[in-house]
Amino acid sequence: MFMLNYHHRAYQPEVKQQIINMALNGRGVRDTGRVLGISKDTVVSTLKKGS
Repeated sequence: MFMLNYHHRAYQPEVKQQIINMALNGRGVRDTGRVLGISKDTVVSTLKKGS
């Protein structure tokens, strides 16, 4: 089966903003990843980039 929209949810601008907001509100990295359905490593790299 061929996927037309092949992208990762973590790269969407809305998700990046949610990661930043959750960090500013004191949520942990693992908790943020679990809530958003992405890996904790992605959360950490997004926060390091400061995007």
